Amino acid sequence: MEFLKLIGTFLIQPLLWLGILWTGVCYALRIRSDRRNFKIALNKDCFEIRHFIKKGILWGVSGSLISLIIGCYLPLKAIVLYEILAAVAVLCISRIDLSAVPLYILGILAVLRQPAILPVVLLLLGFNYLVKGRLTHGENAVWFTPQIKQNRRKRRLAVYRWSEFTVLPLMIYIPGTLMEKLFHFLPLIHFGEVHFSLLILPFFVGSAGRIRGEQIEARMQTVQKQNLVLAAGAFVLTISAWLLPHFGILWIMIMLAMAVGIHLYHYLQVNKNRAQYIEVSEGIRVIAIRPGTPAAKMSLNPGDVILTCNNQPVTNENQFYEALQLDSAYCHLKVKTMSGDLKITEGAIYNDSPYELGIVQFRKMN
Repeated sequence: MEFLKLIGTFLIQPLLWLGILWTGVCYALRIRSDRRNFKIALNKDCFEIRHFIKKGILWGVSGSLISLIIGCYLPLKAIVLYEILAAVAVLCISRIDLSAVPLYILGILAVLRQPAILPVVLLLLGFNYLVKGRLTHGENAVWFTPQIKQNRRKRRLAVYRWSEFTVLPLMIYIPGTLMEKLFHFLPLIHFGEVHFSLLILPFFVGSAGRIRGEQIEARMQTVQKQNLVLAAGAFVLTISAWLLPHFGILWIMIMLAMAVGIHLYHYLQVNKNRAQYIEVSEGIRVIAIRPGTPAAKMSLNPGDVILTCNNQPVTNENQFYEALQLDSAYCHLKVKTMSGDLKITEGAIYNDSPYELGIVQFRKMN
């Protein structure tokens, strides 16, 4: 019964409901962007809320077990400040990932006012980056939202955005008896003369960004490696802060320098790369594949260029659909991949409707 009441304190926290509400906002923004760019919703599945709940529960249970065993604790003031800062980060996640920023701010304040909690903050940073690195693990290309932009030469190109986040339940200790006085049903744990209350902290983790000059799979692998490196660095610095607490400012500055350095390096690399998803004059660039359509079974990927359809060269939308109508039941494509390789793919067309093939391309200019 006490455990159910403890869960209840998590379910009434504003940060959790803000996260749930914002998944709906992100879904609506994605659908609106699709309809503005392509006149249709590319993927009506509300996978945002499914990922939010599934990944939140999975990592919340794992993190809570580790937290309780290790003995992670934060004072109530630090928790209140974290939730306020995390709420701001939630509102920004559709554009930029700031989910680790509240912990960096807590780390700097800990050095200045309460050095004893710095190892806990660094440990939470490491956990944040660990979960962040797994949020986009095995991401399906249909989960990325293409947006149509123009480069400096006025040529159209597709830029892909992703935004994955969750507010997971993380059990944590709170020193003192204040929480027990506010919520008398919360468990009170005694370690000698020190008293701790248990609280399920809404812990925000997110990952967001855009892709313009890399293949989606390669970009996400890079993101995962970067976050795992930062997670490992944070865990090492946690031990350093615990063994050598007098160098607290050094440990948090090293962590901050690692994060800034890795992101700056990636930013410079991205700007060095040429845009890959640009409109071509020879062939038809595949921008996206609608799930549940024949094209989804034809081994096509965003960025591929269709050179011929049913043995007919195609360079625009009209030629493509004329070639499709040469065979109302089957489709034969010659495709050039982003790596420059040629491949042949084919598949059946359902319901004698070539417009339901499911290949999304640059729309014809009015």
